[in-house]
Amino acid sequence: MPKYLISYRKTEEVGQKPEWASFTTESELALEAHAVKERVDKRMSVLGEKLWGKGDVVWVGSGRLDDVLYKREEAAPEASIIYGLVTGG
Repeated sequence: MPKYLISYRKTEEVGQKPEWASFTTESELALEAHAVKERVDKRMSVLGEKLWGKGDVVWVGSGRLDDVLYKREEAAPEASIIYGLVTGG
């Protein structure tokens, strides 16, 4: 089953600098941006977090975990959520 890394910029207080939070999920189907947003919304509601930014979801492609994490750091400042496919190796 494909494994996806999903990262989102979160804050817990107004005015707080956003930071990345990440989790992985496995799915038999390719994830679409709306499904990723729903998963993030569900996770944030449980953890009491707030999404930073406008909620823009960005696909960063596939690669090893460290590659996907690097692409996350290179994401545009307005990106609130990034996700990518984690491949072996």
